[in-house]
Amino acid sequence: MKPIINSFRFVLALMALISFTSCEKKVADNSMGTAEFSINALDELTSSKASFSDDSTVALSYQILLSVEDMNGNAVFTDKLLPLYVFGTGFISENVEIKTGEYKLTKFMVINPAGEIIYAAPVSGSPLAYLVTKPLPITFKIFPDQVTKVLPEVLPVGDHTPDQFGYASFGVQIIKPLDFWTVCTLDPGVLMPPVVITTARLTVLAPDGWHYTFKLEAAVNHLVIRGGYEFYTFILEKEGYLPQKLQFSAKELLATTKENPLVLKIPYFSTVYKIVLQPGPKKGKDAMISNLDSDKNFGEYKYFETTFLSEPILTVMRSNRSLISFDLDTLPKSAVIKKVILVLWYDLPIPFDTTYITNTYPSTGIEWYGAVLQQIVEPWEEHKVTWNTQPKSIEANQVYLSPFIRNSNVIELNVTSLFVSNTTTDQPDYPNYGMLFRLWPTERFPGFRFASSDFPEAGMRPKLIIHYTIN
Repeated sequence: MKPIINSFRFVLALMALISFTSCEKKVADNSMGTAEFSINALDELTSSKASFSDDSTVALSYQILLSVEDMNGNAVFTDKLLPLYVFGTGFISENVEIKTGEYKLTKFMVINPAGEIIYAAPVSGSPLAYLVTKPLPITFKIFPDQVTKVLPEVLPVGDHTPDQFGYASFGVQIIKPLDFWTVCTLDPGVLMPPVVITTARLTVLAPDGWHYTFKLEAAVNHLVIRGGYEFYTFILEKEGYLPQKLQFSAKELLATTKENPLVLKIPYFSTVYKIVLQPGPKKGKDAMISNLDSDKNFGEYKYFETTFLSEPILTVMRSNRSLISFDLDTLPKSAVIKKVILVLWYDLPIPFDTTYITNTYPSTGIEWYGAVLQQIVEPWEEHKVTWNTQPKSIEANQVYLSPFIRNSNVIELNVTSLFVSNTTTDQPDYPNYGMLFRLWPTERFPGFRFASSDFPEAGMRPKLIIHYTIN
């Protein structure tokens, strides 16, 4: 049986936009027109409209998907979706602008409200191309002050596959949004004052990796996310509190309303406290050690550095390392450390060789040179330690520092792993006597130099920021 071939009337109505600001005008090159895609009513489309006759506020979500190229193969429209609106007994699409010139229609399809492609124009050379008289691409010209009609022939898709029409894929995925209502509260517990509505950050994650972060207001929030999943993971964050990880089903989200929103609670006991340590010369504990002065102590030294620099007098390379420790006695005994940040400043950066600048850690297997902060596991004294008596440090959980180029003289390093033991490994729970700053994996010119607690400018001395909770 001969397949039914449906013809769409593809109408491009040009409205010239000519600039008169110049005496020398190139109308053909610069004029713009309005492309209007109108479609004859099809039996399937007409019958579908009838189901909405009792609710005039609902618009049919039929769409055209098309691609247009110029004669040089440059894309003008790629997989452009145009919604179709009911207009009497027919349909009309949105208007789009297009320049005058010669073009090729390379893709043309119709998508129904269920997100299914129901009609498509076959491409020349495809298995179904023989059924139409003019397969794609169809060449057409747009002239100023004229209407160009393009009539692509389409076939019902039915059970046919995209390759039978000449498409690798239909190039579009219809995503159905899911909207829900939610509010964030600070839950004070049974014996505390009433619940307080608050602001927060909410990150919604889908099983396939899709995610988006919303800023929740201190009110009922109407959110729209990507639909099509059975469950979603929520990460609820608020400064000063521990993050909350929650999971909800799509059914739970769809059941919410403005009057009955999903309540996201931040427990009162999840409060995160912060202490900042930035001692000066008297209370600060740091020292530099050098291999060329292996028995000399540099307990009063204004730089916290690890360098490998030439020694002009001895014409050799000098290797310097640094040790630093902060007094944690001000932490409550029941404190549980959650995050530790070390902030370092430098006054004059050492010009590191740009061929070594990288943000890649050694775990990737790529050649890397930089520095590390290692946990010191033996006692040491600021005004006695030397290169020959330097305490033992361990590589486990060391923090890497890559060579960098920055437009500021401050850097922040997450050194939590040096203060919180990693219980997931077989490593013993070593004591913490501070941090050793050294080049890694080998000494490589020139290194890193920051201000120490003996630096004359107080605001540039090392700062340790500890985030903790109370057990």
